[in-house]
Amino acid sequence: MNRFQKWLFLVGFIFLAFGCQRDDICPEGTETTPLLVIEFYDPLDPTRLKAVPNLMIRASGKEDILMGPETVNTISVPLRTNENFTEYIFTTNTNSDEENEDVVSFTYSPDPEYLNRACGYKVNYNSLDVAVNEDNNNWILSETIIQESIENETEAHIYFTH
Repeated sequence: MNRFQKWLFLVGFIFLAFGCQRDDICPEGTETTPLLVIEFYDPLDPTRLKAVPNLMIRASGKEDILMGPETVNTISVPLRTNENFTEYIFTTNTNSDEENEDVVSFTYSPDPEYLNRACGYKVNYNSLDVAVNEDNNNWILSETIIQESIENETEAHIYFTH
């Protein structure tokens, strides 16, 4: 190796060893865009969680299934970050004679928050609103917004009774 190649190798090694800054890797545990948390309750006893039998969720206009079918009393679903609304089809008693679909619309104001160079942005949501499209056989009886701002996934944001 000639002298120029040695210097080039040394400069390249130093750049690789010390060129990356600590924030070039997003640390595990960094908060990311939160999911919308929904809990299902019994209308006769609004303090008691009530599981939805064979719940399946898919985005309106899409065939891909987001969740289910499974029997659950709490779910977490993503909201669109590039729009101010998301619409899902919630189906109870999937694959049975009693199958019932409700279309649920969520509207909100996305609020991007810059974290750092490595992690980029996360999106919080403000002014959350929900509407269950009325049909002649809604299985979701009522909806209650608990938190209008979605900044974490530690507590429910919406309660549905069924």
